[in-house]
Amino acid sequence: MTIFPHDEFAKSFLENLLSPFGKVEPAYKIAAEVREVDVYFIPSDRNLGRTDLGLLALFVTELVVFEPFRNSVSVPDIRACMSKLYDLHAKICREANRKKQPEPKDDDLPTLWILTPTLSDNILMSLGANLDAERGEGVYLLPSAQKTGIIVIHRLPKTPETLWFRILGKDGVQRRAIEEVNELPKEHPYRQNTLELLSNLKVTLENQENIQPEDRDLIMQLSPLYLEQIQAAKQEGKQEGEQQKQQEIAVKMLLKNIPVETISELTELSIDRLQLLRSQLENS
Repeated sequence: MTIFPHDEFAKSFLENLLSPFGKVEPAYKIAAEVREVDVYFIPSDRNLGRTDLGLLALFVTELVVFEPFRNSVSVPDIRACMSKLYDLHAKICREANRKKQPEPKDDDLPTLWILTPTLSDNILMSLGANLDAERGEGVYLLPSAQKTGIIVIHRLPKTPETLWFRILGKDGVQRRAIEEVNELPKEHPYRQNTLELLSNLKVTLENQENIQPEDRDLIMQLSPLYLEQIQAAKQEGKQEGEQQKQQEIAVKMLLKNIPVETISELTELSIDRLQLLRSQLENS
């Protein structure tokens, strides 16, 4: 049974979202004592160009580590994440040395981004964090040598560009983000997979022995979406079954040399599809 369902959802969600654009390695081991960063993203050579990733697209043009937190991150948590980052840097440098390659430059080493629902101004000030002028409200950079940034999800503008971060928030921010995902056009490239992951999260949360009140609220919100996913899967299976039945009828008609135009009218299969079936029959 998953012990930290929200952490697992965040890692699965980021992996699903980023995998078309590069190599994603969740739970990436970085030291002999088996320390792991939550999500290690290695961009591919593919140009991201115009995508529907919104603000997230500005973070995945380079090596990056994501460490999402369900609750407000503490200073010790931040230090622990940075420690893992520097262990990863050391590992990359050792691998380059072993392969007799030049030592990686600072720009070639991954940057850490910590995702937290909230964070106080006092903690941000104590870390020397400043607002990221390029990425805007809610995004903070620590001094450049530390190669670390913090995304305070509940401070992000409530715009479509920030949706894929806000869904990793909590309480009202996450609930509104889930509604926005459900309202996306059905053909949106990330809508269906995100709803499926949220349905999986609902099931996982329900199987916990001690369900937190905030998780009960989330389960209630996700329940209608879960039922929609079940109904959609049934309908898809029914449609596939009907299409298979029509195809079987079409094959029998083709074997009797009935014209494809007639078969198309009777089965609602396209003429191109019927011609392909006839070609397959002739070559079998």
